[in-house]
Amino acid sequence: MAGEVEAVPDSLAGAAQTLHDLAHDLQAGQFDLFLLDWAKDPASHPEMASAMRRFGEFAHDQYQDVVALLSALATKVQDSAVGYGTTDDAVAQDFTAFLTGSTFQPADQRTR
Repeated sequence: MAGEVEAVPDSLAGAAQTLHDLAHDLQAGQFDLFLLDWAKDPASHPEMASAMRRFGEFAHDQYQDVVALLSALATKVQDSAVGYGTTDDAVAQDFTAFLTGSTFQPADQRTR
């Protein structure tokens, strides 16, 4: 039907892996706050060093939040993929049981 959304477990699992990989790649490229120590007084003006420290700590916190969010989202999407796969397997078993347990009767032999 038009407008329906179809959940494909393999696609969901792939999306979960992509989110996990993205979180991993971001974590590997993490900015180390100790680098801001190089900008301390007397290397730079104290106000500039303070502003850089505040910005660096804020950016670092936001960065950690994004990595955690992507990891959590990857887990939820993976759980959904497993859930849909389990549901699909159950539906497939029901269809198989219905089809193997049914018999075809020509129209002239059917009773109401």
